[in-house]
Amino acid sequence: MTAMDYRLTTEDIGWLRKLRDAQAASQPLRDIPPTTVLRKLTMLGCAQVKGRGEYSITFRGRDELLDRELESEI
Repeated sequence: MTAMDYRLTTEDIGWLRKLRDAQAASQPLRDIPPTTVLRKLTMLGCAQVKGRGEYSITFRGRDELLDRELESEI
């Protein structure tokens, strides 16, 4: 596990969850993340822009969500 990145806000985490759920369902993300959120997620390596209007969560983004879910259970 990695340490949680406290630079991510609840809005950022919400978008990471949307990216994860869309990828798990093999569906494109229907909503477009705000530019500030998308920029932060890509700069921190939690998400990537795959193409024109296509976004995906990275392993680091999945780890971040997992760490936060585990912490909330404690």
